[in-house]
Amino acid sequence: MVSPLNPFTACLGVLYQPKATFGALKGQHNWSWLPFVLVVFATILPVYYYFQVVDFQWYKEVIISSQFANVSPGEQQAVGVSLNATKGIIGTIITPFIMVLVLVSLIALYLNVMTKSDPENIFSFSDWFGFSWWVLLPSCVGALLSGIILFWLDHGQISFDAVSPSALSFLFAIPVTSTWFGLASSIKLETVWSMYLVAIGVSQWVNISWRKALLVAFTPCVFLWLVWALIIIFD
Repeated sequence: MVSPLNPFTACLGVLYQPKATFGALKGQHNWSWLPFVLVVFATILPVYYYFQVVDFQWYKEVIISSQFANVSPGEQQAVGVSLNATKGIIGTIITPFIMVLVLVSLIALYLNVMTKSDPENIFSFSDWFGFSWWVLLPSCVGALLSGIILFWLDHGQISFDAVSPSALSFLFAIPVTSTWFGLASSIKLETVWSMYLVAIGVSQWVNISWRKALLVAFTPCVFLWLVWALIIIFD
C-alpha cells in the first residue's frame, strides 16, 4: 500500500486504505486542518441546501403538528410566526457546527483516557483532537449522498431526514411522530464507519490489541443506543 504524501491524499486514504493511512498520520499531526474543513462543510452544507429546496410552509406545518400538537391553536400560530426560513438556516448551521466541535472534543477526551493503558503512549488530548477529525470523514460521503437525494427529490415537500440519508429513520421511512424516530435518526451508516476507523486508528497509534480497539471504538455508541432503546420500550 502506498502511504499518503499530503493531507489531500490522506483524506482519501483514510476512507479506502485506513490502516496504512493512520500509520502514516501517526507522525503528521499538523494535517488535521483539512479534515476539519471537510467535516465542518459536510455538517453544514446539506442543511443549508435543504432549506433552499424545501417548501418552508409545509416544513412549518410538519414541525407544528409533530412537536406542538398538544398546545393550543393560539400557541401553534405563535410558533408558526416565529419560524422563518432565515432563522431556520442560521439555527441549523450554527447548531451543527457547535455540536460537531463538542463531539470531537468528547471523542478526543475519551480516547485520551482510554489509551492511557499503553505505557508508551505519548499522545495528548490535542493529538486525539486532530485524530478525531480524520475518523469523521465518512460524514463527507453522507453529505454527498444527501446532496444527490435533495437534488433528485426537488419537489418541495422533503423530510428533514434527507440531510442524513444513511440514518435508519430515512432508510425505513420512520415518521417523525414515532417514538423511535430520535433513536433511528441517530443510527447512521457513516457513524458505524467512523467507529470502525476509530478502532483502526487507535490500533495503529498505540500498542493495543485489535479486540480492545474495537471495544474502545464501539462501546460508547452501542451502549447509548441500547439504553435509549430500553427507555423507549419501558417508558
